[in-house]
Amino acid sequence: MNQSIHEPKATLMSATDVWEDAQTLAAVLRKNLLKAEPVIQFPIPLSLFLEALDNFGHDELLILRQRVEEKLAV
Repeated sequence: MNQSIHEPKATLMSATDVWEDAQTLAAVLRKNLLKAEPVIQFPIPLSLFLEALDNFGHDELLILRQRVEEKLAV
């Protein structure tokens, strides 16, 4: 199999650099998705909501905490 580099004089990124770039890109995409995501209201059982919390990641939990704190401050 013949492989070529688009920019032959360019240095290749290390695996760590690639991973860090991927994490940065994922964070930006997540942030943009949250901005663009439409919000709808619908009643759900509290138990279902609490079960869904178990699947939230750290970033989602931080967003939820911020929203709850805003609601409690009113």
